[in-house]
Order: sequence, then structure tokens, then C-alpha cells
Amino acid sequence: MKKHESPKMDFFRFSKILAGIFFVCLCGCKSTRIYVPGEKKTIIENIYGEYYAIADEYFKMKNYSKAAEFYTKASSSENLHNAAYFNAARSFALAKNWDEAKKIYLEIEAADGENSEVKQGLAYIYAMNGEFEKAESLYENLLEANPNVSEVLVNYTVLLLTQEKYDKAESCLAQIKEKFPDEKKIKSIQEKIDSWKEQNSSDDGADIPDELKSM
Repeated sequence: MKKHESPKMDFFRFSKILAGIFFVCLCGCKSTRIYVPGEKKTIIENIYGEYYAIADEYFKMKNYSKAAEFYTKASSSENLHNAAYFNAARSFALAKNWDEAKKIYLEIEAADGENSEVKQGLAYIYAMNGEFEKAESLYENLLEANPNVSEVLVNYTVLLLTQEKYDKAESCLAQIKEKFPDEKKIKSIQEKIDSWKEQNSSDDGADIPDELKSM
């Protein structure tokens, strides 16, 4: 006759079986971590924030190529997109990667056509890329809208000198002296205009006989 087992023994066996099943489940199943709603998005945004911080550090170090790389990565962020994309364009420009800089500035301008900082950046890129007519046109529009921004007037004047439009440059220099007397570039601009005047004066008298030059 089969001996009857106590309830205590039955419970012990059941516990062992249950523990074995639980162990198999733990080993055989993938991670069952449950994410809090919005947690993944927060983690991703934090990563983009790190990219942005790294880009800032490279920018301070004047490593503009690396800064552009990390600003571009950070521009995928919903929260940082505008600032990161604009700074990427600036960094590409400072790294003299005119094509990439122009591409981004044009995209930003298409979305925000009234942004004067974007227009200034684009005008600078046009000038540095040898697209002088486009640069001049943009600077003239900027001057009309921002007559009291020294950087716009100074850069426009330098652009005119680059194209040897000395008469217009001299007129702009007079405005710089009047509006921004402490501008550091006044001296160098003045020297270039004076040099042009001297050259002009020398050329004007090149074919005049020596006996007439003293009169």
C-alpha cells in the first residue's frame, strides 16, 4: 500500500518545480525591461545634448571641422535643431567648407527669410567663394534693413575694396567714421584707399613731361 505523503512535502516539491520553471524563463527569455513613456526620447535627446556640448568645446578650440561634425549630429534633435544647424553652418564657413556652409544657410534662409544673421552668413560665404555680385546685393539689402550694424557696413566696404570699387568704398568709409569711430578696421581700409589714390595720381601723371609736372 502506497504511503500517503504529508502536505508539507507536497508544498516543498511544488516550490522546487516552480523555482525551476522560473529559472528557465529567466535564462531563456530576452530582457523584459519596461520603459517609462517618453524615456527613450529623453535618452536620445540627452545624447544630442552631449553632441552639442562637444561641438561647443571644439568651436572654442577653433577646430571648426570637428565642431561642424558634432553640431550636425546634434541638429537631429527636436529641441536643439535650429541652434545646432545654424552653428553647423557657421562652423563649416569658418572651416572654409563653403559648399556645405552655403547649403545649410540656404536651407535656413528658405525657412526663415527675415533672419539677418543668416543673410550675413550667406553674404560672407558668397564673398569668400568669389560670388561677388550676389554678396554685394545681399549686403546692400542688409544695409538698408540694418543701417546701424557696424559689421554689415564694414564687410560691405571690404567687399567693395576687393572688387576695386574704391569710390564707393571711400563713401562707405566716411559712414563708418561717422557712425562707428572706434571701429578697428578703419585704419586698414583707409590705408588701402590712400594707396589706391596714390597709384591713381601716379598713373595720371605718367605721360606728362617732367617740365610740366612741377607746375
